[in-house]
Amino acid sequence: MSIKKKITLLFMSSLTVMLGIGVWIEYMNEQKNQQLLIAKYLSAAKELIPVIANSNRKALTKKLRELQLIPSKTPLSHPIYEKPFTFGKITVFKNSHDYFLVINYLDETLTLYDKTQKIFATQRYITYVMLIVDVAILVAIYFAILKIFSPIKELSKKMENYAKGAYETRMQIQGDKEIQIVAKSFNDLAQSLQNSIQERENLLKFIGHELKTPLAKAKFALERKDIVTLTKNIKDIERLVNEILHMHVFSMQNLKIQRFKAQTLIAEALNRLYIENEENIEIEIEDFTIEADLYYMSIAMKNLIDNALRYTQKFPIHIIAKKGGIEVVSFGERLNKPLHFYLQPFYKENSSGHGLGLSIAKTIIHKHRFKLYYRFEGKNIFGIAFTRTTHEQNGHICKE
Repeated sequence: MSIKKKITLLFMSSLTVMLGIGVWIEYMNEQKNQQLLIAKYLSAAKELIPVIANSNRKALTKKLRELQLIPSKTPLSHPIYEKPFTFGKITVFKNSHDYFLVINYLDETLTLYDKTQKIFATQRYITYVMLIVDVAILVAIYFAILKIFSPIKELSKKMENYAKGAYETRMQIQGDKEIQIVAKSFNDLAQSLQNSIQERENLLKFIGHELKTPLAKAKFALERKDIVTLTKNIKDIERLVNEILHMHVFSMQNLKIQRFKAQTLIAEALNRLYIENEENIEIEIEDFTIEADLYYMSIAMKNLIDNALRYTQKFPIHIIAKKGGIEVVSFGERLNKPLHFYLQPFYKENSSGHGLGLSIAKTIIHKHRFKLYYRFEGKNIFGIAFTRTTHEQNGHICKE
């Protein structure tokens, strides 16, 4: 049974009990008032009968006091009490909520009405008003509870949609503080799961991307029947797969930080590439020291160089190392979209003209707390800033 049905059932039960109590209280008050009026009418009749028997109208008027004389022709049809005496009878009638005393003595009939019973009408009115107010409050509470629990229904629907694969599903953070906390927790969880799924997909794409070069080297070695090189390439492929798997769980704390020269980083990066013509690359180095994980940074550097070789319009490309950064310069038109677009992982490289290399480079560089930037000066320049301030003013820095 849904929460709404349970709340509705509870509301209907409460309403039924409240109305039942109200009716019971009204019934008990009616019975009590009826007994009080009958007793009062009987007491009054005992005083009035001797006066009526003596035909003393003046004394009768004094005795009436709170009793009002009603015309005897007033229709009364519901007797609730009757008591005969020697020369007549006493009858109490009830019309709606009003009670009347009728005294029959010989041929004379007196119909009397106790004016104090108007207080009972006022009490009855107050009881009805309070009951209506209670019902109104209960109805308001019912709808208020439904409103409070409506985000839970929305959360249930959102979770169902998420389970069906709509990973972009999110809740609006609104309502009471507790509901906002639940909504935010759901959104955080949904984002975390979506990121995990995206990272898993990217991981597979990264592996496929990074295996191209060593596979090409292995194929070339196989064609030459160079068993030693082929064996080395196979080991490199195995190591590469393991390292890429590790890359998606590593953090700043478990990087193997070491000191090395910029020249060493460039050499390691070039060693990872399959270059048909070495004249396609020119290197300018003003050597400096870098503190980082050489293995991972060489992958990032390799991808920047590979990206330049793929999409340059003429050769050679230039690798320029100056204190604080390394830039890869290629020839081509200015990028027609923001840099972050080209840093997203793509399944098909030819779908955008850019593959996964830049995305992998961005991941590694940001894990080191370095910065990847791009600028255009008649040439496309991608670079790594090894300090937090280098190139911030004259380049477009890609931040996480």
